Amino acid sequence: MAETPYLRESGYAERYRDRRFREGSGSGTDRRERRALRALLAQAKWSAGPWLDAPSGAGRMSDELPGPVVQVDRDPAMVGACGPGRPRACASVHALPFADGTFSGALCHRLLQHIATPVERIAILRELARVCRGPIVVSFFDACSLQHLRRQLRRRLGKNRSGRSAVARGAFLREVQAAGLQPIAVQALRRFLTEQTLVLCMGRHDGQ
Repeated sequence: MAETPYLRESGYAERYRDRRFREGSGSGTDRRERRALRALLAQAKWSAGPWLDAPSGAGRMSDELPGPVVQVDRDPAMVGACGPGRPRACASVHALPFADGTFSGALCHRLLQHIATPVERIAILRELARVCRGPIVVSFFDACSLQHLRRQLRRRLGKNRSGRSAVARGAFLREVQAAGLQPIAVQALRRFLTEQTLVLCMGRHDGQ
């Protein structure tokens, strides 16, 4: 299955790291995302061991994960923009270069809204489940939101074709289950207003 293309202009990684979530509305989004992740992690249990942040981007959320973190992104520029002190790898979440059950937990943040088809999203979730023996937190864009409605209206007017995809919450939770995971808790940043939503998942055979 072909991956969704990933093309960014020169200097994007540095701007994303230094400005995207530090200026304007981005700083508020950063606070809400961290708060949502913390709320989900407070409901999870995991064994000792490293955590996976994939895709890590420039590593903004890695500090929120418990224990040592391995950062993975398929964009070499993003990997290079991560701060020092953590192991990093340039790889795709579709085919992670790790053995089964390597990680005690994983975060997959701000990726799945860029994936247009359920088939590809399920494949990514299965790969995360393969390398992880504990909780997995993933984010998606909820179609039942004012932000998504505005995006649809702009598309119909021929404006702002962002390439992002939203899915109904129930449909996404079924995709999680199709990947062999069990959804445990859902945390929206601002339910019915904004799209970004985080889900805590566990493997079907993991204790909770």
